Amino acid sequence: MSEKSNNFFGGLLTGLIVGTILGILFAPAKGSETRKVIYDKGKEVVEKGKEIFGGKLIQIEEEEEEEK
Repeated sequence: MSEKSNNFFGGLLTGLIVGTILGILFAPAKGSETRKVIYDKGKEVVEKGKEIFGGKLIQIEEEEEEEK
């Protein structure tokens, strides 16, 4: 994977996290509701990160096996 791709996905993930946090903080909701939304979105981001980077890790491992 090229460095440009890594930078793109890193920037995408960072933008997603920052945008989510800012959107939640400026939303008019009770504190308990806001905390629940933050928790749920955090879990969602972690799962998406696992999907994106987990798949890349498997691909890299397969490529290494092919090289041997």
